[in-house]
Amino acid sequence: MSRIVRLAVLAWLTALVSCGGGAAGPGESAPPEEPAAATFHVDNENCASCHVSIYEEWLQSRHAQAWKSDLFKLTSDNYTKKECLPCHAPALILETGLANKPELRNEYRGQGVDCIACHQDPEADEWVMHGPYGADSPAHGTVQNAAFTTAEVCASCHGHDEEFNQYHSWKESEYGQSQFPCQACHMTPTERLLADTETDYPTRWVGDHSFPGAHNEDVAAAAASVEMERDGAELVVSVTNEAGHFFPGGAYRAAVLQATADGVELGQQTYAFELGSRIASGATVQARFPLPDGAAEAKARLTFYKSVVGDDGRSVVQEPNGILIQERQLELE
Repeated sequence: MSRIVRLAVLAWLTALVSCGGGAAGPGESAPPEEPAAATFHVDNENCASCHVSIYEEWLQSRHAQAWKSDLFKLTSDNYTKKECLPCHAPALILETGLANKPELRNEYRGQGVDCIACHQDPEADEWVMHGPYGADSPAHGTVQNAAFTTAEVCASCHGHDEEFNQYHSWKESEYGQSQFPCQACHMTPTERLLADTETDYPTRWVGDHSFPGAHNEDVAAAAASVEMERDGAELVVSVTNEAGHFFPGGAYRAAVLQATADGVELGQQTYAFELGSRIASGATVQARFPLPDGAAEAKARLTFYKSVVGDDGRSVVQEPNGILIQERQLELE
C-alpha cells in the first residue's frame, strides 16, 4: 500500500463514515417536466436544508453528474442503452438490497446518484434514513446500519457491469481480504456536524460526499508508482498498482507510460479496460524499451487520462491534459 493509502486506511480505522437538474428519460434528448409535487422518495432538496456541507460536497461529485453529464449522454446513446441507466439514476438501493444492482427510478433522474437513492428506507411511509449513525433527529427518523461502513454500499452500482466492477477487483485484493472498504479512500472522514443546522448535537466522523476518485488529482496520483532500471541494452520500467482495485478502475480512462532517453522517445505502454491491460491491485507490470547506444539519461512518465466528449459532440476522445502520476529519471552512465 502507498503511504497516502495507508493514511487513508488509518483514518478509516479511527472513525466510522456515512455515506440537480432536470431528468431525461430513455431515448429523450431533452429533460421532461418535473412532477408538480415531490415525495420523500425523490426530493433531494430537502436534505440540503439541514445537511448543507454534505449537500455542497455532493454537488461537486461525479455522482451528482451521473445522469446529466455529456459523456454519459453520448456513451449511453442518448439514454437508450437500458443496461447502463439504473446506476446513473438509481431507485432506492435498500429496496433491491445492498450489493444488488438497483432499479432505474422514474422521477428526478437528473439528480443522478443522490441522498435519497442511498439512504432512504424503502419500507417507511415517511422520511427514515439509514447510515452509520443513529440519531434523535428532529427532521426524520434514522436507522443505524452497519452495512454503510462496508463496501457493499458501493457494490450496488460498482459491483456488476464489467466496465465498472471495481468491487470485484477490490474483493480479491489485499484491501478486500482485510476488509478495508472503498470509503477509506473515497470518503475519507472529518470530524464535524452531521447536520450543520443542529449545532447542539455532537460532532461525528463524517465521510467526504464529494467521493474523490479518478477526477481528483491527489487520489489519481496516489493510484500507482513507477520504478526504473537499466538491464543491459534495455530500460526496464515497473508500474505498481497502489490502489485497492484495478488500475485504471474502469472504462473511459487510461494510464499512459512514456519512456525517453536523452529526450528521444523510446516508446509507450497504455493501461486501459478497453485494451484488456489494466493492472490488478498490488500487482507490478514491466515494460522494456531498447536503449540507444551512448544514451546518458532516461526518463519514464506515467500520466492518467480521462475520456471526454469531442468538439464535434459525437465522439469520445482522450482529454488533452492528464494527471501526472509519477515521473522518474535515471542516469545511465
